[in-house]
Amino acid sequence: MKQSNRPRQLHSLPSSSKIDWSKYETKYYLHFDERVHIEHVKDKIQDPDWVSSHAFLPSIHFKINFNRYVTISKDKTLPVSEQKIKKKKIREIYYAAHKDRFIYKYYGDLLNNAYNYYAIAKGIDNSALAYRNNKRGKNNIDFAYEVFDFLLNQKQAVVISFDFTKFFDHIEHRTLKQNIKTVLGVEKLTKDWYKVFKNLTEFTYVKKTDVDVNLKQKYGVKKLKELLKSKKLKKIMTSEEFRIFKQSYLFKNKKPYGIPQGSGMSAVCSNVHLIHFDQEIKAWADTQKALYRRYCDDLILIIPVTNASSKLVEVKKNEILQIIQKYQSQGLKIQEEKTEVRLYINGTILDESQQNSKLDYLGFVTNGQSIQIREKSLFKYYCRAYRKADSSRRIAFVTNRKGPKTELYKIYTHLGFDYKDRGNFITYAYRAHAKMARLKTKSLIRKQIKRHWAKINKRL
Repeated sequence: MKQSNRPRQLHSLPSSSKIDWSKYETKYYLHFDERVHIEHVKDKIQDPDWVSSHAFLPSIHFKINFNRYVTISKDKTLPVSEQKIKKKKIREIYYAAHKDRFIYKYYGDLLNNAYNYYAIAKGIDNSALAYRNNKRGKNNIDFAYEVFDFLLNQKQAVVISFDFTKFFDHIEHRTLKQNIKTVLGVEKLTKDWYKVFKNLTEFTYVKKTDVDVNLKQKYGVKKLKELLKSKKLKKIMTSEEFRIFKQSYLFKNKKPYGIPQGSGMSAVCSNVHLIHFDQEIKAWADTQKALYRRYCDDLILIIPVTNASSKLVEVKKNEILQIIQKYQSQGLKIQEEKTEVRLYINGTILDESQQNSKLDYLGFVTNGQSIQIREKSLFKYYCRAYRKADSSRRIAFVTNRKGPKTELYKIYTHLGFDYKDRGNFITYAYRAHAKMARLKTKSLIRKQIKRHWAKINKRL
């Protein structure tokens, strides 16, 4: 069948004319197909006939391990070390082949455009914050500022925040499909949309560890390093080799839930999956004159009250939990250990037992009187900066010359103001301080990173 070259038309929905093609960058990673520039596939991914007949390749899967600390006791008489335990968090990542990545991103952008119209019409545009393409120029500094500003302008308030457990892994396919149709305003998905949806939900993948073993056996460790460094290896294996390889190492998601975290379409699907949930929580919040915000699986409600009693707190919390329980069949399950309830009374943050506490939101922490960047973020920043400084020092020792410092200074100091056109952690902290200083509280952010230059140079 002769394939059509006509541009993709999405009926009466937001058109591809709103797509920012400059964001479709070529990525230099190794996969089962060769790297491709968007100019070479732009017409194809806009052609429904081509997309509906396209053979998607398996994604490559690997795991990222995180350590996080969970509070296990509210007994203030115990040392901090005994109140918290280290808990390992595993994030499952899947990255698609080069052409597939462009397809997912394009359909994700189309869906995002349609979602924007839907969210505005349903009154949830300001509630869902993550992965939006109509919030350009804003980031978590702005979103956190809005939450803290609303809170600090109340006399008393109840704050409820919680996370969903393994959010992407539990997205229910039937609900997601129906919600995509609702957002697109169609009764049935066209062949191309169904093909993309099916490959997103019934995704196939191979483990990166198996791929790595295969490459080392084929080329040897030394030659493989040379090929990767010179970028002479165009793809993992030939088509013939792939047909043999997948017979032993191919996996498929056969469960009726879960989408791969890492594809260009997964992010917007996480918002689309929650359209009815967001509307119901937002409607409840409106009856309370409360503020509701959701950043992916991180939700927060600021509820103004006249008397922040323990009984009232329990009532509000139970009302929210009852709404959430209605959506459990769709994969929404909250993490009990990360559910937090705070009281704001006359400029002070308290926990449920009326003890002084803090509110942690999107990387910022406040006790009511001051605001800071989360200590964990500072710890990560200094760990990475010190590793870079140690590397420079080792090179200086081996070569008996000055170690390289340019990259260290650009990535980890105030000299990197224009690093990758968006700055670095220090410039981020400067921007955060300037914004948070407008709140009815004291910003300590600038003070937190004041001595970064001296600390890094001391490490050198």
